[in-house]
Amino acid sequence: MRRFIRLAVAAGAVVSALAFSGSALAAYAPTLAVRSLTNGSGNPTTVRIEHYQSLDDDATAKDTIYVPLGYGVNLTQPVGTKIGDIGALLVLRQGGNAQIQVSGTVTADSPANYPPATNLCTPGQAHEAVWRADVTVAGTPLRVPMYVDRITAGPEAAFAAAKIQLCLAGPIGTPAGAQLFDAVFDVAGVFTNPTSSSRRIWRALFTPYVAGQPTPNPAGTIESQAWAARSVSLSLSAKRLKRGNVVLSGRLSVDGSGIFGPRVGIYTGNRLVGRAPLTQPGRYTIRKRIKRKTRFQARIDSIGEFSTCFLPSIGAPQGCRTASLWMVGRSRTVSVKPRR
Repeated sequence: MRRFIRLAVAAGAVVSALAFSGSALAAYAPTLAVRSLTNGSGNPTTVRIEHYQSLDDDATAKDTIYVPLGYGVNLTQPVGTKIGDIGALLVLRQGGNAQIQVSGTVTADSPANYPPATNLCTPGQAHEAVWRADVTVAGTPLRVPMYVDRITAGPEAAFAAAKIQLCLAGPIGTPAGAQLFDAVFDVAGVFTNPTSSSRRIWRALFTPYVAGQPTPNPAGTIESQAWAARSVSLSLSAKRLKRGNVVLSGRLSVDGSGIFGPRVGIYTGNRLVGRAPLTQPGRYTIRKRIKRKTRFQARIDSIGEFSTCFLPSIGAPQGCRTASLWMVGRSRTVSVKPRR
């Protein structure tokens, strides 16, 4: 599994601190993470969306994911069009809490197959598009509809261009009591990046089930926020010292801001040879010893978790509880010869 880290932003980048409400629901705090695979301003992009939570969390009944203002949203895909791939990690509550991985595809379905009058996930709501995730759990095929709509009016139009809603079963009534722990979904051919330089903050509302019951608990709904970086810059330079010692240093910045928290991986080829902590805003340094000419590269692929949210909550009963930043970057390769 990916390493998760605590983050802070260097001075000058604004993060809104929110007071978390109470401790009664501290066990329920799923996290939204989002990454654009193509970051160019105004360019079409595949968006990778992840929902993960603790094994100790209550099961999630519903996700509502909000696409930030500025994104272009195309929902004209014909029925049967592949939207993307999905992978998930499940815990089997009736199978000794064993963890299993499942994968599948998401395709466009017809909204007519989900009439508002009988739709228990979004009762009374007609939808512009429906995407269907098809996976198999313990030999049993499962279909999870995702209801997708652009937002052009109402209170949500103040902060979102579109929203994705889906409901999850489990652990009551699912094969082996399967409960979602982590899911990653690639959305292709739908979104276009914003053209502005504003920070891209996605939001999600996560609603749990009442513990031990197949009944959603709307009062337990929390908000999560995800910073989808426009750019991740990672530099690397080398300074030779005596006796084959080399000092490797560089800077990690996200959307132009230095980041505290993560360790930068140092590689020779595909072999990890060290992790360099950020001891200053976005700055790292590590010393290595080499015997021959060596090629180094700095890399990072981590989801960092902030202790506060980026923006005021949009009204979840339990407030905004989690915030994340997904960072993926590589430096140029640096060749170093030992100094005798």
